[in-house]
Amino acid sequence: MNDRVMIVLDSGRSRFQFRAAALIWAQGHILIHRSVADPFWALPGGRVEFHEASAEALSREVEEELGSASIVGPMRLLIENFFELGGRKAHELGFYYDVQLHSPPPFVQDAIVHRSRDGDTELEFRWALPEQLSSFDLKPTALIPLITKLPSTFAHIIHRDHQ
Repeated sequence: MNDRVMIVLDSGRSRFQFRAAALIWAQGHILIHRSVADPFWALPGGRVEFHEASAEALSREVEEELGSASIVGPMRLLIENFFELGGRKAHELGFYYDVQLHSPPPFVQDAIVHRSRDGDTELEFRWALPEQLSSFDLKPTALIPLITKLPSTFAHIIHRDHQ
């Protein structure tokens, strides 16, 4: 589809974006990914497009990045994330869902288990134990304590870096 438009609004040095992300588990580890050009990691997912439900966006992103159909389960977290990246102030709404993959990447500890391209960006994926996430510089940092002990019910978090 050539008319795909992600929900991103830039205004001067500020950016708003709408993102959906996956909580994918295997053997007590969570799947994380990053652009090979970035020093930080995130949960797999991506930006939501106009006229697309967040769960649909996540299913699309998982298929594009991991090459697997998925079952998107309930939304577990809504994080309003305020941060700076590349000299730009950002406000992100992140919807985090439980996701099961039909064809998950192999489970291998301490190794990159999958690589893919998203446009011009090369992505790499790996499994990480929740207690190791701070050593991966997982973003948003509000996820680290939440993933270590996920709330049993839906949670809405407001996270502000550097404030």
